[in-house]
Amino acid sequence: SNGFNDIIGVALPAAALLLLGEQMSYDSHDIRFLFKPPDKWVQPHNWIGVGGAYLAWMFFLPLGIAAYLVPVLLAIFGAAYLLNFLGYLRERLRWSLLWSAMLIVSVTGLLYIMDDGGDRGTFHAKIGSLSAGGWLGFLTYGQTQSYNFGISLFGRIGATIVYAALGLSSVLFLTTFR
Repeated sequence: SNGFNDIIGVALPAAALLLLGEQMSYDSHDIRFLFKPPDKWVQPHNWIGVGGAYLAWMFFLPLGIAAYLVPVLLAIFGAAYLLNFLGYLRERLRWSLLWSAMLIVSVTGLLYIMDDGGDRGTFHAKIGSLSAGGWLGFLTYGQTQSYNFGISLFGRIGATIVYAALGLSSVLFLTTFR
């Protein structure tokens, strides 16, 4: 009776483990076109191979460090399907996915502000992303040298408050905390 839910419940944690393995062993030197001139081909450092390196980079590019949330969310949703642990996530799937996306948006925005758009630190270069918040953090914060759009219109402190409130609201709705 739970056949399809069991399949989803096994597939999501398996995808989470695969993605986490790709991210934990990610080395930007496995992505050849990121370097000028390209490094000569060497054995990939990624545990999942070259394909794993590209897949991890495809998550790091838009999400930055927040990409590490994706395996956690996949595992939680998988547990909701397989064990009926946090079953309300499965019952209200659309809302749960929306609040999960809002949590990722808030984390990418906060990371973008903390990283000052890629001007602080070098971790964003190691993962091959624009900043610690990735492209999503850049697009939602919305500040260029000549224009401000998006949440940057509130200023740094106001944007931090907006992102933090959005993140806390997301966590509250995902946990049904009362």
